[in-house]
Amino acid sequence: MNKSRRLGRLIAATTTASVALTLAPAAIAQETVEFSVSNITDFHGYLEFDDYNGYLGAALLAGLNNQINGDENVFTTSGDNVGGSNFVSAISNDEDTLQALNAAGVDVSAVGNHEFDQGQDDLRNRIVPASDYPILGANVYRNGERILPAHDIQERNGVRIAFVGTVTPQTAKKVAPSAIEGVEFRDPVAETNQVARELIDGDQADVVIALMHDDAASLAAGFDTDYVDAVFGGDSHVVHAAQTPIIAAQSGEYGKILTDIDFTFNPTTREITAAEITQYDLAAAQATGATPDATVAAIVDQARTQADVLGAEQVATLANSFSRGNDYGLDQNGNPTTGNNRGSESTLNHLIAEAGRASMADFLGEEVDLGFMNAGGVRQDLPAGEVTYRDVFNIQPFGNGIAVGKLTGADILLALEQQWKDAAASRPRLALGFSDGFSYSYDPTAPQGERVIEATLHGEAIDPARTYSVAMSSFLFDGGDGFDAFTNVTDYRDVGYKDVTALADYLEANPAVEPRGAQGDVGVTIDGTLAAGETVTLNLTSLNYSTETEPQATAVTATLGDATGTADIDTRFIPEFDRYNEHGTATVELTIPEGLTGTQQIIITTDTGTEVTVPVTIDGTDAGTGDDDSDGSSAGSSAAGIVAILAAVAGILGGVQFFAPELFAGVTSQIEAQINALLNP
Repeated sequence: MNKSRRLGRLIAATTTASVALTLAPAAIAQETVEFSVSNITDFHGYLEFDDYNGYLGAALLAGLNNQINGDENVFTTSGDNVGGSNFVSAISNDEDTLQALNAAGVDVSAVGNHEFDQGQDDLRNRIVPASDYPILGANVYRNGERILPAHDIQERNGVRIAFVGTVTPQTAKKVAPSAIEGVEFRDPVAETNQVARELIDGDQADVVIALMHDDAASLAAGFDTDYVDAVFGGDSHVVHAAQTPIIAAQSGEYGKILTDIDFTFNPTTREITAAEITQYDLAAAQATGATPDATVAAIVDQARTQADVLGAEQVATLANSFSRGNDYGLDQNGNPTTGNNRGSESTLNHLIAEAGRASMADFLGEEVDLGFMNAGGVRQDLPAGEVTYRDVFNIQPFGNGIAVGKLTGADILLALEQQWKDAAASRPRLALGFSDGFSYSYDPTAPQGERVIEATLHGEAIDPARTYSVAMSSFLFDGGDGFDAFTNVTDYRDVGYKDVTALADYLEANPAVEPRGAQGDVGVTIDGTLAAGETVTLNLTSLNYSTETEPQATAVTATLGDATGTADIDTRFIPEFDRYNEHGTATVELTIPEGLTGTQQIIITTDTGTEVTVPVTIDGTDAGTGDDDSDGSSAGSSAAGIVAILAAVAGILGGVQFFAPELFAGVTSQIEAQINALLNP
């Protein structure tokens, strides 16, 4: 039986707060019935109400659904109910979330990629039995057979409503391979269309609605509108509502939105004659007068109490402390503050970057080259002594997942340049934490976008054309904090591994871990003529961390061929410069050996283990990089050379978008004056 269900255009379309989208058919038969379908997606265990972030919480979601709907409603989800969860749920392996969704009255759900986080056996043997509603996966196969039901039929007011559930094929890249061994994720739209035809032509259903854990907006055009009436999407964490070419809606993430669609159905023609979409955010929910469901609220309270108990359990007893960046201010008790400087390196930021890299490598059973961490995601210090799960969560409270993907050396070098922001901004630099073995040199007086001189990984220069495996938070891969270079990732995999879990696992396995004494980056400006027998001056910055409790180098050595120069490090804290990661300065005189020509390396080391390299060309030209506009070879011109390489690689890759014009803006005179004042006291 083939039947046309194409309806009129929507009168209005917007997805902020509560909005109604109404289909207006040319004519509505007198004999009609109504039913409604409500939906949430990507709940991820966000059980608790949070008015600051707009999370309705499980109890209010249930109360809202009860307030706006009656017995004609079907309450659905589009997957990722659990996994990648908030602390209060993750600490109990999402058991409380499974109970809360049951109590909330969920009728049917699609399977999400995160339901596979702990493996297909965990899904089928734990999650499915614990759910009082079917979990559908029409496109999930093993050995040619579906491992989950393809559809479920709910009857409301005499209408047989078939729900067909699918999950994104990207699940194969989002979950550890061992968790889904032998599982095949087929095209979700094609599978939905096939099942819909079988149900309608076999007279098993009157209406077909797709519950798809994939982006509704981008895939809606592929559905056969003669058989599929509507789709509720998920996975991409966006909010969507539209009718063209099919009734399509998506409820965002974390229980921030409840989408409700009221359908009008003509039993005689077996057509949907009208549909009204309303999306409720927190303000809209409260405007209805809805109150939290008491049964669900009791489960959330139980989860919170249990989380407090489990959160107090010990992860490790650390032998050393780790700190965040510091502006060298004092708190009200006269103690040095930490955490107020996101522009400087810190031992804790480096630790988290290494923990993400190492834990992901262990989780996947494969090599991961690099890890990065953004300073703004680190919200508490990590003191020595007993560390609990709650402590780890408070350090990284944003619930990000650790993902892995491939980046070129050009992407990595560009990301380093993107640490420097607008000089007039309140935070003119946002420092990245690096995993062990990574370091780079840069010229703080060079134009923005041309500062990086050379980066190395385990002693080898980063190759702009080579591809590296990198682990970091999903926030950074999404370009968070302005690191657009990271969005060039390929082979991206979000495997359901939380940043909190990665850090906890690492600390548990490495309780004796020591703070990284070596700086990840060192500022180098060279003045003088690069010729045999000539003496050049190396103005060095960022030789130390910005917190007194972190390792502090006292001496620096520069080596070029057989020549060596040493100097004491000025360890005075100067807050204005610490904002730019310039704490710890020194001036080293270095005489270039006779007979030395061509491309050489200046190696800079400190007594805390710092080692960076500066490639130079010995050819008799002036090395001045500060305000000197000469074309001589120097640290600065090496930086420009790297940028030129990046540009060439970007052009080859069609990636000219890597280079935003603002990255090449000159340094302001104010910053130049400050840096010159420090380097030339």
